[in-house]
Amino acid sequence: MATVTRNSATAPLIALLLCVAVFTPAVSGQSALEQSDSAADAQIEHQVSMAIRKEVNLAAGQHRWPAVQPEIFLRLPSGSQRLTLCDSPLAIERVDRRRYPAGRLRFAVSCHQPTPWQLMIQADVNVTVPVAFAVRTLRKDEIVSADDIVLKPTDIASINREFFASAQDFIGLRALRQIRRDQQLSPSHLSPAYLVSAGDKVMIQASNGQFLANMSGIALEGGYTKQQIRVRNTSSGKVIKAAIAKPGLVTTLF
Repeated sequence: MATVTRNSATAPLIALLLCVAVFTPAVSGQSALEQSDSAADAQIEHQVSMAIRKEVNLAAGQHRWPAVQPEIFLRLPSGSQRLTLCDSPLAIERVDRRRYPAGRLRFAVSCHQPTPWQLMIQADVNVTVPVAFAVRTLRKDEIVSADDIVLKPTDIASINREFFASAQDFIGLRALRQIRRDQQLSPSHLSPAYLVSAGDKVMIQASNGQFLANMSGIALEGGYTKQQIRVRNTSSGKVIKAAIAKPGLVTTLF
């Protein structure tokens, strides 16, 4: 169940459109209007909360988060007390620009029948998931291991960039730049590991169409399949350009 508060201070700033207000005689000490008001508030609370939970679950699936249970705090404008119960499901649209469905969210909520109305609702949503942080400073081109990263339970309301929530998503990737200790790890910081890395021993396969020769060498830089890198011939000491064919093998022409 979401927590609901009524924000009377900000009610003048919230777009609240009431097309018809119907008053009926009291029934058993409570007017039908009051009963309708209570039902309308409950309807708003239930359907907006369900929309938030649906969006959080969708984000969890897209970003590989573990199952999460959001904490939802709704802020209803004081004018919502005058609303009538909606006969059809509410139209609910999130109108803020937050990357994730967490933090201070804003929703446009409207009813089409029997009495059309529209209002803006604020929701404070806490979503806590594991977030990857660097345990130590990682150098550029260093391969990330499980010991390099810690997953900390974090309320993502304060995060507005992509992040990792599972160790399987970053282990074995290469640092594109230096990553500082305690820095949040982001996909923009990492790339797949090189097929051949600087310092790797490689076999240089040279050909001219008729002849083929194999020589040992040392890669002087890293790269991926078909990428040209500098390689030093171990025997002659000569540095040449060769294309990466597969791990441990580069090819060149005479």
